[in-house]
Amino acid sequence: MKKKRIIIGAVSSMLVLTVSAGIWYLNQPCLIYHDFNFEYGKPISIKKEDIFTQEDLKRIKDFKIDLSDIKNEKDKEYPEVGNYECKVTYSKWFIPHTSSIQIQVEDTTKPKFSKFSDVVEIPLGSDQNYDFSSYFLAEDLSETSIQYKTEEVDFLNPGDYRMMIIASDTYGNSIEKECIVRVQYEKETSSQNKSAENEEGQSVVSSDPYYVQGIMVVNKKHGLPANYAPQENAEAGAKIRQLIADMQSQGYAISSSYSGYRSYSYQSSLYNNYVNSYGQAQADRFSARPGYSEHQTGLAFDLKHSNGTLVETTPEVNWIAAHAHEYGFIVRYPSGKESVTGYMPEPWHLRYVGDQASAIYASGLTLEEYLGISGGGY
Repeated sequence: MKKKRIIIGAVSSMLVLTVSAGIWYLNQPCLIYHDFNFEYGKPISIKKEDIFTQEDLKRIKDFKIDLSDIKNEKDKEYPEVGNYECKVTYSKWFIPHTSSIQIQVEDTTKPKFSKFSDVVEIPLGSDQNYDFSSYFLAEDLSETSIQYKTEEVDFLNPGDYRMMIIASDTYGNSIEKECIVRVQYEKETSSQNKSAENEEGQSVVSSDPYYVQGIMVVNKKHGLPANYAPQENAEAGAKIRQLIADMQSQGYAISSSYSGYRSYSYQSSLYNNYVNSYGQAQADRFSARPGYSEHQTGLAFDLKHSNGTLVETTPEVNWIAAHAHEYGFIVRYPSGKESVTGYMPEPWHLRYVGDQASAIYASGLTLEEYLGISGGGY
């Protein structure tokens, strides 16, 4: 009889423990999320709806998250980057519970350029230590630094070169953007280029390129040194190809091929052939002498019709005249201005002047008239 009571007591105890464990288990809320990520710069906000199932929400009381271990940035309403373990307290069926969640604050946002110069003009003879800081500024919630990748810049030869600008923040986020570094002679105000004659009696420029208001001027009064060889300007080349693509997409008969950069020696050969065929006086009306061609700048382009000839058809010419400035170009030799530009009309010849193109277009003036400089013949 005694043994029977012991067995009954043991079974009863096990039953009580089982029922208690079941009640405890059933009262354990189900946390659907334990880990939370927040972007740096944003305040932390977690509601009980973010943690518990809809079923548990009906019974959760006295919900509280202890964020006291999270450290805010000084004088800011958002926390520092880091990992934080935070205690969560609540009750269900009047039974108190304690759990924990993990909060990670991370910075994944790239810096932004608040100041960026697409073209930077620097004097010839500068070096890799040139201070570019006045041209670029990056902003971010954390500290930023800027790198200037000058490997492609030839500081000892005039021309346009690509430079990559990299802005990085404290947490390794970075943004890259490309600009043009224009290496040029410091002298920008000479009244006229000095010249000498070569063995063939042609004028040869022996001084520096001539700049006015940041625009390189090449005409029959202002030439370029024979060793000035920048190749095609990267920015101008990209813009002319964009212009061509847009014309083609609108149905205009324009070729993807164009005549761009020409070296001094190539222009010399071209000009001499014209002189031999037409005589110098006539050749000078439509062809530049070596050292006086805008094509040597890498900033001038002759557009071609889809049939391979230079563009002279009315629809294409009218579109170019009306829209070239939207891409940074001007029609360099307009009709009725031969006495000013020194050349007969060339509706196909575009010259890249960048941001100043729209102002020149709106003025209705030639480049010489707009800048107030001499033009005409040699």
